[in-house]
Amino acid sequence: MADQMAFSSENSDFQKSYNVFSPTEYTSMLLGFLQENVDQVEGRSVCEIGTGNGVVAMQAALLGARNVTVSDIECSALDAVSASFSQLPQGTVDLRCLNGPLWQPYDTSRFDLILANLPHFPTPALTLPGRLPSWSSGGDDGRNLLDPFLEGLPKHLTPEGVAVFTHNCFVGIEQTRKFLQGHGLSLDICRETIVHLSPLKVQALTHGADGYGNEVFTLGQHVFARVCLAVASWA
Repeated sequence: MADQMAFSSENSDFQKSYNVFSPTEYTSMLLGFLQENVDQVEGRSVCEIGTGNGVVAMQAALLGARNVTVSDIECSALDAVSASFSQLPQGTVDLRCLNGPLWQPYDTSRFDLILANLPHFPTPALTLPGRLPSWSSGGDDGRNLLDPFLEGLPKHLTPEGVAVFTHNCFVGIEQTRKFLQGHGLSLDICRETIVHLSPLKVQALTHGADGYGNEVFTLGQHVFARVCLAVASWA
């Protein structure tokens, strides 16, 4: 197991970093799942990969998780997590913050509940105002991080465990289902929503707004995309 890393929020860049990791509709989907499935959280070991500002992990802690481990490639994200958790009553939960990509910091650790909202927008590069370069780009097909995340689930999910992650429908939800089935895992969709794509994101789409069937659609001058919350567990 990688050593726990300590991060301090006492720096002039903290507030800027916190804003950079502002929650989105994707965050809200994960929060909704946790609030509606407390039995999947209470007393369980939880990890969140790509934690951002840590609000999802914080919700798990407040719902009674036994321990919470978060990771991110951005040290500023872990600063934000530490600041958020410092507002909880002392002893609420055992928190570990790990710095590194995807499963790299986790060694062979397993968890009862794995949470993730990974960058998986299909574009080779995307720079948005107020966001870090690591925030959204998932490569040409959107699966540069998604696929390695899926590959690590069998190794890091306990026998009774559940993995809950956001999934753009337009990057191949059936491809994800087929992959998981090949590794003994089932995939359920527990909720769906529609998000608005900003003009910058539309311009960055690998295949353009018309290249993703009915998963990306246009109304007037606005483009929308379908997003779901995927739940993986042992079949």
